[in-house]
Amino acid sequence: MAVSGNGSGAVVEVAAPAKINLALLVGPVRPDGFHEIASLMLPVTLADRVVVERTPGTGLDVACDVAPGEQNLAARLVRELETRLERTFEVRVTISKHVPHGGGLGGGSSDAAATLVALERLFDLDLSARLRYEVASAVGSDVPFFLWPGSQLAMGRGQVLKPVDLPELDLVIVAPDLCLSTAAVYGWRDEDAETTLKQFAPRAGELASAVQVVVGAADVAALVQNDLEAAVVARRPEVGALRDRLLAAGALTAAMTGSGAAVFGLFATGAAARQARAALAPTRAWHVTDLQPAGPRTRPRSG
Repeated sequence: MAVSGNGSGAVVEVAAPAKINLALLVGPVRPDGFHEIASLMLPVTLADRVVVERTPGTGLDVACDVAPGEQNLAARLVRELETRLERTFEVRVTISKHVPHGGGLGGGSSDAAATLVALERLFDLDLSARLRYEVASAVGSDVPFFLWPGSQLAMGRGQVLKPVDLPELDLVIVAPDLCLSTAAVYGWRDEDAETTLKQFAPRAGELASAVQVVVGAADVAALVQNDLEAAVVARRPEVGALRDRLLAAGALTAAMTGSGAAVFGLFATGAAARQARAALAPTRAWHVTDLQPAGPRTRPRSG
């Protein structure tokens, strides 16, 4: 995450990147109510902007066109940190949305993680990696992913993370005029298919092994899959239509990301991606690249 301030120590701005699930395997429901997953995730250059400023005497205020106030994951993050540190943070969090809402791109989770990063900077907090992880995990399954740079393999309910190395990638994200509920999409999947842990575990192991030998974009393309896609396309065929348009535009592969409704295409070159994005107009589309790792990664053992 890119962090900047105004020099006064009163305002911090953080870029909150979207994520893409290059692979998303879905297993059975866990005892905690979440599904087992195995996912290859990477942050990309499409990002929200999160500005956090000190506002002494005013309490907490979260301004966001999509989910204002206490319903926002950023507010939940602040409240969780307040509880654990037994102190209050009187701040205004302003979120400028660029990542489509309800697209499976993790915008809300990224905004929450960016808020934590901003609070650390604003208040000179010296949080341990374990505490950062626990606070983020309590707010949402995807939130811990955004606290560390680079692509990662996510297991469990998505909170067990392992960094992986991928080649530089050029992608096009396309967002239909459609907002999907994550809970609803997983419900559709459960209606359409039943997966046991015995079936899921070998597939998860194969994905974990395959990412270790990736060399180029074609190797990444061979890993692309999403177990939620069929259930969504059966009910929202426009999602499948956008996937097919990306393939027709020359993508090496294309798939829905996360629980949808956004889809992405992986291209061999930046020029091919830019050409495809232009061909998709006037549909909302972005040419993005992956965010490469920035320095050493220190994280707790998650799980």
